Amino acid sequence: MHKSLNKFVLAGAAAAFALTPAIAAAQDDTMAEGTQETAETAAEDPRLASLPADKQAAVASWPAETQEYYWSLTDERQQMFWALSDSDKVRLSQMPDDQRESTWAQIESSVAPSQG
Repeated sequence: MHKSLNKFVLAGAAAAFALTPAIAAAQDDTMAEGTQETAETAAEDPRLASLPADKQAAVASWPAETQEYYWSLTDERQQMFWALSDSDKVRLSQMPDDQRESTWAQIESSVAPSQG
């Protein structure tokens, strides 16, 4: 039951994230660029070994910038990051730092009530 509740809360956080006006401003149509470079970078990254195979494949499909951003996150934020859609992950990784922190504050505040 507790795991189901956490998934529900993370889904709510993802929905809140998707509705953030900042996302619309940060939307970028260059997501498809660098696909080959992304696969090569992911194959060479030893950090991938710490993830299950399905998550390794997901990380490998992200642009290099999004991969690096993921690895820069705390463990807690990495867990929340997985609840986001891939397009939201890319948008978040491309945001300016102040906008990104504001978005994380919204995500974390929607998750916080379930942690109590």
